[in-house]
Amino acid sequence: MKKILLTLLTFFMIAMCTSAQVRVCGAYLEGDGPVNSPYIKNGTVTWNSTSRTLTLDNAVIDYSSNSPQDGISPICVTEDATIVVKGDCRLSTTGYVAIAADSYNSKNVTISGSGTLTTSSSWIDIFLVVTHLTIQDITLNTVKGIANNSEGSGVGLTFDNVQATIRGEVMRIGDGITFKDCAIIYPEDAYIDISGYGYGIYYGNHRIPDQIIISRTGGIHGDVNGDGEVNIADVNAVVDVILGGASNPNADVNNDNEINIADINAVIDIILSGAPAPLSIETITVNGVSFKMVQVEGGTYTMGARDDDTEAFNSEKPAHKVTLSSFYIGETEVTQALWVAVMGDNGSNPSHFTGDLNRPVDQVSWNQCQDFITKLNQMTGKQFRLPTEAEWEYAARGGKMSKGYKYAGSNDLNEVAWWGYEKGGTCVTYGTCPVASFKPNELGLYDMTGNVFEWCQDWRGAYSSEPQINPTGPETGTNRIVRGGGWEFDAKFCRLSYRRDYVPNGNYDCNGLRLAM
Repeated sequence: MKKILLTLLTFFMIAMCTSAQVRVCGAYLEGDGPVNSPYIKNGTVTWNSTSRTLTLDNAVIDYSSNSPQDGISPICVTEDATIVVKGDCRLSTTGYVAIAADSYNSKNVTISGSGTLTTSSSWIDIFLVVTHLTIQDITLNTVKGIANNSEGSGVGLTFDNVQATIRGEVMRIGDGITFKDCAIIYPEDAYIDISGYGYGIYYGNHRIPDQIIISRTGGIHGDVNGDGEVNIADVNAVVDVILGGASNPNADVNNDNEINIADINAVIDIILSGAPAPLSIETITVNGVSFKMVQVEGGTYTMGARDDDTEAFNSEKPAHKVTLSSFYIGETEVTQALWVAVMGDNGSNPSHFTGDLNRPVDQVSWNQCQDFITKLNQMTGKQFRLPTEAEWEYAARGGKMSKGYKYAGSNDLNEVAWWGYEKGGTCVTYGTCPVASFKPNELGLYDMTGNVFEWCQDWRGAYSSEPQINPTGPETGTNRIVRGGGWEFDAKFCRLSYRRDYVPNGNYDCNGLRLAM
Protein backbone atom coordinates (compact mmCIF):
# COMPACT_ATOMS: atom_id res chain seq x y z
CA MET A 1 0.00 0.00 0.00
CA LYS A 2 2.83 2.38 0.94
CA LYS A 3 4.54 1.74 -2.38
CA ILE A 4 1.34 2.45 -4.31
CA LEU A 5 0.87 5.75 -2.48
CA LEU A 6 4.46 6.76 -3.23
CA THR A 7 3.99 5.91 -6.91
CA LEU A 8 0.82 8.01 -7.11
CA LEU A 9 2.56 10.87 -5.35
CA THR A 10 5.43 10.64 -7.85
CA PHE A 11 3.14 11.11 -10.84
CA PHE A 12 1.38 14.01 -9.14
CA MET A 13 4.65 15.69 -8.20
CA ILE A 14 6.02 15.41 -11.73
CA ALA A 15 2.92 17.07 -13.10
CA MET A 16 3.20 19.89 -10.58
CA CYS A 17 6.95 20.42 -10.60
CA THR A 18 8.63 19.65 -13.88
CA SER A 19 7.27 22.62 -15.79
CA ALA A 20 10.03 24.77 -14.29
CA GLN A 21 13.59 24.08 -13.22
CA VAL A 22 13.31 25.84 -9.85
CA ARG A 23 10.11 27.10 -8.29
CA VAL A 24 9.43 28.82 -4.97
CA CYS A 25 5.85 29.03 -3.72
CA GLY A 26 4.56 28.50 -7.24
CA ALA A 27 6.74 31.23 -8.75
CA TYR A 28 9.14 30.30 -11.56
CA LEU A 29 12.64 31.66 -10.90
CA GLU A 30 13.71 33.30 -14.14
CA GLY A 31 15.92 36.14 -12.95
CA ASP A 32 18.51 36.70 -10.23
CA GLY A 33 17.92 38.36 -6.89
CA PRO A 34 15.38 38.21 -4.06
CA VAL A 35 12.24 36.13 -4.48
CA ASN A 36 9.05 38.02 -3.70
CA SER A 37 6.08 36.08 -2.40
CA PRO A 38 3.34 36.69 0.18
CA TYR A 39 4.13 33.22 1.52
CA ILE A 40 7.60 34.34 2.65
CA LYS A 41 6.76 35.57 6.13
CA ASN A 42 10.25 36.43 7.32
CA GLY A 43 13.84 36.66 6.10
CA THR A 44 14.91 36.49 2.47
CA VAL A 45 15.02 33.95 -0.35
CA THR A 46 17.51 34.71 -3.13
CA TRP A 47 18.20 32.96 -6.45
CA ASN A 48 21.50 32.98 -8.38
CA SER A 49 21.05 31.46 -11.82
CA THR A 50 24.79 31.34 -12.56
CA SER A 51 25.69 29.16 -9.59
CA ARG A 52 22.22 27.56 -9.51
CA THR A 53 21.99 28.47 -5.83
CA LEU A 54 18.87 29.22 -3.81
CA THR A 55 19.79 30.96 -0.53
CA LEU A 56 17.45 30.93 2.46
CA ASP A 57 18.48 33.55 5.02
CA ASN A 58 16.37 33.25 8.20
CA ALA A 59 13.52 32.52 5.79
CA VAL A 60 10.13 31.50 7.14
CA ILE A 61 7.82 30.21 4.41
CA ASP A 62 4.26 29.23 5.25
CA TYR A 63 2.75 27.90 2.01
CA SER A 64 -0.73 26.99 3.23
CA SER A 65 -4.11 26.98 1.57
CA ASN A 66 -7.46 25.25 1.77
CA SER A 67 -6.36 22.80 -0.90
CA PRO A 68 -3.35 20.54 -0.28
CA GLN A 69 -2.74 20.49 -4.03
CA ASP A 70 -2.31 24.27 -4.11
CA GLY A 71 0.32 24.07 -1.41
CA ILE A 72 2.16 21.09 -2.82
CA SER A 73 5.72 22.34 -2.51
CA PRO A 74 7.20 25.61 -1.25
CA ILE A 75 10.46 24.65 -2.99
CA CYS A 76 10.65 22.53 -6.14
CA VAL A 77 13.91 21.69 -7.97
CA THR A 78 14.26 19.74 -11.22
CA GLU A 79 17.92 20.43 -12.00
CA ASP A 80 21.35 20.27 -10.37
CA ALA A 81 21.11 22.92 -7.69
CA THR A 82 22.21 23.98 -4.22
CA ILE A 83 19.99 25.23 -1.42
CA VAL A 84 22.01 27.23 1.12
CA VAL A 85 20.56 27.56 4.61
CA LYS A 86 21.55 30.51 6.81
CA GLY A 87 20.15 31.20 10.25
CA ASP A 88 16.85 29.69 11.38
CA CYS A 89 14.82 28.70 8.31
CA ARG A 90 11.37 27.09 8.36
CA LEU A 91 9.27 25.64 5.54
CA SER A 92 5.70 24.62 6.29
CA THR A 93 2.85 23.67 3.99
CA THR A 94 -0.61 22.15 4.12
CA GLY A 95 0.41 20.37 0.94
CA TYR A 96 2.09 17.06 0.49
CA VAL A 97 5.75 18.10 0.29
CA ALA A 98 7.95 20.92 1.62
CA ILE A 99 10.92 20.34 -0.73
CA ALA A 100 10.63 18.39 -3.98
CA ALA A 101 13.57 17.33 -6.13
CA ASP A 102 12.04 15.65 -9.16
CA SER A 103 13.68 14.54 -12.37
CA TYR A 104 14.14 11.45 -14.48
CA ASN A 105 17.67 12.50 -15.44
CA SER A 106 19.69 11.64 -12.30
CA LYS A 107 20.09 15.11 -10.86
CA ASN A 108 22.13 16.12 -7.82
CA VAL A 109 20.75 18.50 -5.22
CA THR A 110 22.63 19.76 -2.16
CA ILE A 111 21.18 21.36 0.95
CA SER A 112 24.04 22.96 2.88
CA GLY A 113 25.02 25.90 5.02
CA SER A 114 25.53 26.88 8.64
CA GLY A 115 21.90 27.25 9.70
CA THR A 116 18.90 25.24 10.81
CA LEU A 117 16.20 24.00 8.44
CA THR A 118 12.86 22.86 9.83
CA THR A 119 10.30 21.33 7.45
CA SER A 120 6.66 20.40 7.91
CA SER A 121 4.10 19.02 5.44
CA SER A 122 1.06 16.78 5.29
CA TRP A 123 2.78 13.78 3.63
CA ILE A 124 6.58 13.69 3.18
CA ASP A 125 8.72 16.74 3.90
CA ILE A 126 11.48 16.05 1.37
CA PHE A 127 10.56 14.00 -1.71
CA LEU A 128 13.01 12.84 -4.38
CA VAL A 129 12.60 11.25 -7.79
CA VAL A 130 15.80 10.01 -9.50
CA THR A 131 17.79 12.57 -7.53
CA HIS A 132 20.75 12.19 -5.21
CA LEU A 133 20.35 14.52 -2.27
CA THR A 134 23.33 15.60 -0.17
CA ILE A 135 22.53 17.26 3.15
CA GLN A 136 25.66 18.90 4.49
CA ASP A 137 26.73 20.94 7.52
CA ILE A 138 23.23 22.05 8.57
CA THR A 139 20.87 21.20 11.39
CA LEU A 140 17.81 19.50 9.90
CA ASN A 141 14.45 18.92 11.58
CA THR A 142 11.73 17.07 9.65
CA VAL A 143 8.18 16.32 10.74
CA LYS A 144 7.23 13.88 7.98
CA GLY A 145 10.60 12.54 6.94
CA ILE A 146 12.31 11.94 3.58
CA ALA A 147 11.44 9.62 0.68
CA ASN A 148 13.02 8.80 -2.65
CA ASN A 149 10.70 6.97 -5.03
CA SER A 150 13.48 5.83 -7.30
CA GLU A 151 16.03 3.13 -7.75
CA GLY A 152 19.28 2.99 -9.62
CA SER A 153 22.94 3.84 -9.59
CA GLY A 154 23.96 7.16 -8.10
CA VAL A 155 20.58 7.82 -6.54
CA GLY A 156 20.55 8.03 -2.79
CA LEU A 157 20.87 10.24 0.27
CA THR A 158 24.05 11.51 1.94
CA PHE A 159 24.18 13.06 5.40
CA ASP A 160 27.55 14.83 5.81
CA ASN A 161 28.31 16.54 9.15
CA VAL A 162 24.60 16.95 9.85
CA GLN A 163 22.80 17.34 13.14
CA ALA A 164 19.35 16.01 12.25
CA THR A 165 16.11 15.23 14.02
CA ILE A 166 14.11 12.94 11.75
CA ARG A 167 10.43 12.52 12.51
CA GLY A 168 8.67 10.43 9.90
CA GLU A 169 10.20 7.59 7.93
CA VAL A 170 13.19 7.81 5.63
CA MET A 171 12.14 5.48 2.83
CA ARG A 172 13.46 3.86 -0.33
CA ILE A 173 16.64 5.78 -0.79
CA GLY A 174 17.93 4.27 -4.04
CA ASP A 175 21.55 3.20 -3.58
CA GLY A 176 21.23 3.68 0.17
CA ILE A 177 21.86 6.13 2.98
CA THR A 178 25.35 7.35 3.83
CA PHE A 179 26.17 8.94 7.18
CA LYS A 180 29.46 10.82 7.62
CA ASP A 181 30.31 12.57 10.90
CA CYS A 182 26.65 13.01 11.83
CA ALA A 183 24.44 13.02 14.88
CA ILE A 184 21.09 11.69 13.69
CA ILE A 185 18.23 11.76 16.16
CA TYR A 186 15.11 9.71 15.52
CA PRO A 187 12.50 7.78 17.54
CA GLU A 188 13.65 5.28 20.11
CA ASP A 189 12.23 2.26 18.28
CA ALA A 190 13.75 3.24 14.91
CA TYR A 191 16.11 0.98 13.03
CA ILE A 192 17.94 1.01 9.72
CA ASP A 193 17.10 -1.95 7.54
CA ILE A 194 17.10 -3.28 3.99
CA SER A 195 13.78 -4.91 3.22
CA GLY A 196 11.84 -5.85 0.12
CA TYR A 197 10.57 -2.30 0.05
CA GLY A 198 13.97 -0.63 0.15
CA TYR A 199 16.76 0.73 2.30
CA GLY A 200 15.56 3.07 4.99
CA ILE A 201 14.88 4.01 8.59
CA TYR A 202 11.81 2.25 9.93
CA TYR A 203 9.94 2.14 13.21
CA GLY A 204 9.01 -0.88 15.25
CA ASN A 205 5.44 0.21 15.92
CA HIS A 206 4.92 2.06 12.59
CA ARG A 207 3.96 5.33 14.21
CA ILE A 208 5.78 8.49 15.14
CA PRO A 209 6.55 8.33 18.88
CA ASP A 210 6.13 11.44 20.97
CA GLN A 211 9.61 11.13 22.44
CA ILE A 212 12.85 11.06 20.52
CA ILE A 213 16.33 10.17 21.71
CA ILE A 214 19.82 10.12 20.35
CA SER A 215 19.83 6.50 19.26
CA ARG A 216 22.30 6.35 16.40
CA THR A 217 25.18 8.41 15.11
CA GLY A 218 27.42 8.21 12.08
CA GLY A 219 31.18 8.28 12.00
CA ILE A 220 31.84 5.05 13.95
CA HIS A 221 35.08 3.46 12.79
CA GLY A 222 34.26 0.08 11.25
CA ASP A 223 30.54 0.79 10.84
CA VAL A 224 30.56 -0.11 7.14
CA ASN A 225 26.79 -0.46 6.68
CA GLY A 226 25.98 2.72 8.62
CA ASP A 227 23.64 1.18 11.20
CA GLY A 228 25.40 2.71 14.20
CA GLU A 229 27.00 -0.57 15.30
CA VAL A 230 30.10 -2.61 14.45
CA ASN A 231 29.33 -6.31 14.10
CA ILE A 232 29.35 -9.27 11.70
CA ALA A 233 27.02 -7.39 9.35
CA ASP A 234 29.88 -4.97 8.65
CA VAL A 235 32.16 -7.89 7.77
CA ASN A 236 29.52 -9.05 5.30
CA ALA A 237 29.27 -5.52 3.90
CA VAL A 238 33.00 -5.49 3.15
CA VAL A 239 32.74 -8.92 1.53
CA ASP A 240 29.93 -7.62 -0.70
CA VAL A 241 32.18 -4.84 -1.96
CA ILE A 242 35.10 -7.20 -2.59
CA LEU A 243 32.84 -9.56 -4.56
CA GLY A 244 31.63 -6.66 -6.66
CA GLY A 245 28.09 -6.61 -5.34
CA ALA A 246 28.10 -3.12 -3.87
CA SER A 247 29.90 0.23 -3.80
CA ASN A 248 30.67 1.58 -0.35
CA PRO A 249 33.62 3.87 0.51
CA ASN A 250 33.15 3.00 4.20
CA ALA A 251 34.47 -0.47 3.38
CA ASP A 252 38.02 0.93 3.31
CA VAL A 253 38.23 0.44 7.06
CA ASN A 254 42.03 0.60 7.31
CA ASN A 255 42.20 3.73 5.11
CA ASP A 256 44.76 2.43 2.63
CA ASN A 257 42.67 3.37 -0.42
CA GLU A 258 42.04 -0.29 -1.20
CA ILE A 259 39.21 -2.62 -0.21
CA ASN A 260 40.41 -6.16 0.40
CA ILE A 261 40.87 -8.86 3.02
CA ALA A 262 42.81 -6.41 5.20
CA ASP A 263 39.60 -4.41 5.71
CA ILE A 264 37.77 -7.56 6.80
CA ASN A 265 40.51 -8.16 9.37
CA ALA A 266 40.26 -4.54 10.49
CA VAL A 267 36.52 -4.90 11.20
CA ILE A 268 37.13 -8.15 13.07
CA ASP A 269 39.81 -6.46 15.18
CA ILE A 270 37.36 -3.72 16.13
CA ILE A 271 34.69 -6.26 17.07
CA LEU A 272 37.12 -8.30 19.19
CA SER A 273 38.40 -5.19 20.96
CA GLY A 274 34.90 -4.03 21.77
CA ALA A 275 33.09 -2.01 19.15
CA PRO A 276 32.67 1.65 20.12
CA ALA A 277 29.18 2.67 21.13
CA PRO A 278 27.33 5.44 19.27
CA LEU A 279 28.18 8.93 20.45
CA SER A 280 25.90 10.78 22.80
CA ILE A 281 25.76 14.53 22.30
CA GLU A 282 24.24 16.83 24.90
CA THR A 283 23.24 20.38 24.01
CA ILE A 284 23.18 22.99 26.77
CA THR A 285 21.82 26.53 26.41
CA VAL A 286 22.82 29.41 28.69
CA ASN A 287 21.20 32.82 28.24
CA GLY A 288 20.41 32.02 24.62
CA VAL A 289 23.85 30.62 23.75
CA SER A 290 23.96 26.89 22.99
CA PHE A 291 26.97 24.59 23.04
CA LYS A 292 27.45 20.84 22.67
CA MET A 293 29.18 18.27 24.83
CA VAL A 294 30.29 15.08 23.08
CA GLN A 295 30.55 11.77 24.93
CA VAL A 296 33.95 10.12 24.71
CA GLU A 297 33.81 6.39 25.41
CA GLY A 298 36.53 5.32 27.81
CA GLY A 299 39.38 3.06 26.80
CA THR A 300 43.12 2.47 26.86
CA TYR A 301 45.62 4.30 24.66
CA THR A 302 49.31 5.20 24.46
CA MET A 303 49.87 8.71 25.79
CA GLY A 304 52.92 10.73 24.82
CA ALA A 305 55.47 10.56 22.02
CA ARG A 306 57.38 7.57 20.69
CA ASP A 307 61.13 7.42 21.26
CA ASP A 308 61.73 7.69 17.50
CA ASP A 309 59.66 10.88 17.12
CA THR A 310 62.38 13.34 16.11
CA GLU A 311 60.09 16.35 16.66
CA ALA A 312 59.18 15.39 20.21
CA PHE A 313 60.55 17.13 23.30
CA ASN A 314 61.76 15.22 26.35
CA SER A 315 58.70 16.36 28.29
CA GLU A 316 56.51 14.25 25.94
CA LYS A 317 58.30 11.02 26.90
CA PRO A 318 58.21 8.23 27.83
CA ALA A 319 55.10 7.01 26.03
CA HIS A 320 52.91 5.08 28.46
CA LYS A 321 49.59 3.27 28.65
CA VAL A 322 46.64 5.20 30.09
CA THR A 323 43.16 3.85 30.79
CA LEU A 324 40.30 6.34 31.07
CA SER A 325 36.66 6.17 32.07
CA SER A 326 34.04 7.70 29.75
CA PHE A 327 33.59 11.45 29.90
CA TYR A 328 32.11 14.37 27.94
CA ILE A 329 34.12 17.11 26.24
CA GLY A 330 33.16 20.29 24.40
CA GLU A 331 32.57 20.04 20.66
CA THR A 332 34.38 23.37 20.32
CA GLU A 333 36.53 25.65 22.38
CA VAL A 334 34.54 27.96 24.65
CA THR A 335 33.48 30.90 22.50
CA GLN A 336 33.42 34.54 23.46
CA ALA A 337 29.63 34.36 23.13
CA LEU A 338 29.39 31.65 25.79
CA TRP A 339 31.86 33.43 28.08
CA VAL A 340 29.80 36.64 27.97
CA ALA A 341 26.54 34.68 28.42
CA VAL A 342 27.91 33.21 31.64
CA MET A 343 29.94 36.09 33.03
CA GLY A 344 27.69 38.97 31.94
CA ASP A 345 28.15 41.55 29.20
CA ASN A 346 29.52 44.46 31.21
CA GLY A 347 33.06 44.38 29.94
CA SER A 348 33.32 40.68 30.68
CA ASN A 349 34.97 39.64 27.42
CA PRO A 350 38.67 39.41 28.24
CA SER A 351 39.71 38.43 24.71
CA HIS A 352 42.37 40.29 22.78
CA PHE A 353 40.91 39.23 19.41
CA THR A 354 37.32 40.46 19.36
CA GLY A 355 34.89 41.38 16.59
CA ASP A 356 33.25 37.95 16.24
CA LEU A 357 31.72 36.26 19.27
CA ASN A 358 32.18 32.88 17.59
CA ARG A 359 35.90 33.21 18.08
CA PRO A 360 37.29 31.28 21.05
CA VAL A 361 37.70 33.29 24.20
CA ASP A 362 41.40 34.08 24.61
CA GLN A 363 43.65 35.83 27.08
CA VAL A 364 42.04 33.99 29.99
CA SER A 365 44.09 32.63 32.86
CA TRP A 366 43.62 29.20 34.42
CA ASN A 367 42.21 30.93 37.50
CA GLN A 368 39.67 32.86 35.42
CA CYS A 369 38.60 29.60 33.79
CA GLN A 370 37.83 28.21 37.25
CA ASP A 371 35.65 31.25 38.01
CA PHE A 372 33.83 30.79 34.69
CA ILE A 373 33.23 27.09 35.33
CA THR A 374 31.98 27.71 38.87
CA LYS A 375 29.40 30.18 37.62
CA LEU A 376 28.41 27.94 34.69
CA ASN A 377 27.81 25.04 37.09
CA GLN A 378 25.63 27.26 39.29
CA MET A 379 23.58 28.29 36.26
CA THR A 380 23.13 24.82 34.78
CA GLY A 381 23.31 22.41 37.71
CA LYS A 382 26.00 20.49 35.80
CA GLN A 383 29.51 19.52 36.89
CA PHE A 384 31.65 21.09 34.20
CA ARG A 385 35.43 21.20 34.64
CA LEU A 386 38.60 21.43 32.60
CA PRO A 387 39.69 18.14 31.02
CA THR A 388 42.65 16.33 32.52
CA GLU A 389 45.71 16.26 30.30
CA ALA A 390 45.17 12.54 29.66
CA GLU A 391 41.51 13.11 28.71
CA TRP A 392 42.48 15.94 26.41
CA GLU A 393 45.04 13.89 24.47
CA TYR A 394 42.72 10.84 24.26
CA ALA A 395 39.88 12.97 22.86
CA ALA A 396 42.21 14.80 20.46
CA ARG A 397 43.46 11.45 19.14
CA GLY A 398 39.86 10.40 18.46
CA GLY A 399 39.31 8.04 21.38
CA LYS A 400 38.21 4.58 20.27
CA MET A 401 37.59 5.96 16.78
CA SER A 402 41.22 7.06 16.38
CA LYS A 403 42.85 6.59 13.01
CA GLY A 404 46.31 7.39 14.34
CA TYR A 405 46.69 10.85 12.87
CA LYS A 406 49.57 13.16 13.74
CA TYR A 407 47.21 16.07 14.34
CA ALA A 408 43.61 16.12 15.58
CA GLY A 409 41.68 14.64 12.65
CA SER A 410 44.29 14.52 9.89
CA ASN A 411 47.93 14.13 8.92
CA ASP A 412 47.47 17.35 6.91
CA LEU A 413 47.53 20.17 9.44
CA ASN A 414 45.96 22.61 6.99
CA GLU A 415 42.76 20.53 6.90
CA VAL A 416 42.05 20.79 10.61
CA ALA A 417 43.81 23.78 12.12
CA TRP A 418 44.26 27.56 12.18
CA TRP A 419 47.99 27.71 12.80
CA GLY A 420 51.37 29.19 11.96
CA TYR A 421 50.86 32.94 11.53
CA GLU A 422 53.81 34.13 9.36
CA LYS A 423 55.13 30.54 9.40
CA GLY A 424 53.42 29.14 6.33
CA GLY A 425 50.29 27.89 8.03
CA THR A 426 46.62 28.53 7.40
CA CYS A 427 46.56 31.51 9.78
CA VAL A 428 46.87 34.39 7.32
CA THR A 429 45.51 37.11 9.62
CA TYR A 430 46.86 38.03 13.01
CA GLY A 431 44.87 36.33 15.78
CA THR A 432 42.22 33.66 16.26
CA CYS A 433 39.45 32.59 13.90
CA PRO A 434 35.83 31.48 14.55
CA VAL A 435 35.56 27.99 16.05
CA ALA A 436 34.66 25.04 13.80
CA SER A 437 36.13 26.71 10.71
CA PHE A 438 38.07 23.56 9.83
CA LYS A 439 37.35 19.85 9.70
CA PRO A 440 36.68 18.02 12.99
CA ASN A 441 38.53 14.97 14.26
CA GLU A 442 37.17 11.42 14.44
CA LEU A 443 34.91 12.30 17.39
CA GLY A 444 33.49 15.40 15.72
CA LEU A 445 35.59 17.75 17.88
CA TYR A 446 36.79 20.99 16.28
CA ASP A 447 40.04 22.90 16.79
CA MET A 448 41.68 20.34 19.06
CA THR A 449 44.68 21.39 17.00
CA GLY A 450 45.35 25.10 16.51
CA ASN A 451 43.40 28.32 17.14
CA VAL A 452 44.17 28.61 20.89
CA PHE A 453 45.99 26.43 23.36
CA GLU A 454 43.52 24.91 25.83
CA TRP A 455 44.00 24.87 29.59
CA CYS A 456 43.94 21.45 31.25
CA GLN A 457 43.25 20.74 34.91
CA ASP A 458 46.71 19.29 35.65
CA TRP A 459 49.79 20.79 37.19
CA ARG A 460 52.87 20.29 35.02
CA GLY A 461 54.76 17.10 35.88
CA ALA A 462 57.10 14.53 34.34
CA TYR A 463 55.69 11.39 32.73
CA SER A 464 56.18 7.91 34.15
CA SER A 465 56.55 4.76 32.07
CA GLU A 466 54.13 2.93 34.36
CA PRO A 467 50.54 2.31 33.16
CA GLN A 468 48.01 4.67 34.72
CA ILE A 469 44.26 4.74 35.30
CA ASN A 470 42.47 8.11 35.13
CA PRO A 471 45.60 10.14 35.92
CA THR A 472 45.16 13.70 37.17
CA GLY A 473 48.79 14.84 37.27
CA PRO A 474 50.84 15.98 40.28
CA GLU A 475 49.11 17.15 43.44
CA THR A 476 51.03 20.44 43.46
CA GLY A 477 53.11 22.50 41.09
CA THR A 478 53.90 25.94 39.76
CA ASN A 479 52.51 25.83 36.20
CA ARG A 480 49.35 24.40 34.66
CA ILE A 481 49.27 22.44 31.39
CA VAL A 482 47.92 23.75 28.08
CA ARG A 483 47.47 21.60 24.98
CA GLY A 484 46.71 21.82 21.26
CA GLY A 485 48.89 24.40 19.57
CA GLY A 486 47.73 27.84 18.55
CA TRP A 487 47.25 30.40 15.82
CA GLU A 488 50.84 31.70 15.91
CA PHE A 489 52.72 28.43 16.49
CA ASP A 490 54.72 26.11 14.24
CA ALA A 491 53.47 22.70 13.16
CA LYS A 492 55.68 20.84 15.65
CA PHE A 493 53.82 22.58 18.48
CA CYS A 494 50.50 21.36 17.08
CA ARG A 495 51.33 17.66 17.38
CA LEU A 496 48.96 15.73 19.64
CA SER A 497 51.63 14.82 22.20
CA TYR A 498 53.08 18.32 22.56
CA ARG A 499 52.87 19.81 26.08
CA ARG A 500 53.19 23.40 27.17
CA ASP A 501 52.61 25.12 30.53
CA TYR A 502 51.98 28.56 32.01
CA VAL A 503 51.50 30.10 35.44
CA PRO A 504 47.83 29.75 36.44
CA ASN A 505 47.29 33.51 36.78
CA GLY A 506 48.87 34.30 33.40
CA ASN A 507 46.81 35.98 30.67
CA TYR A 508 48.03 35.20 27.15
CA ASP A 509 46.26 35.73 23.84
CA CYS A 510 47.22 32.23 22.72
CA ASN A 511 45.32 30.48 25.56
CA GLY A 512 41.64 29.54 25.87
CA LEU A 513 39.68 26.57 27.18
CA ARG A 514 37.46 23.61 26.33
CA LEU A 515 34.95 22.20 28.81
CA ALA A 516 34.74 18.65 30.12
CA MET A 517 32.32 16.90 32.45
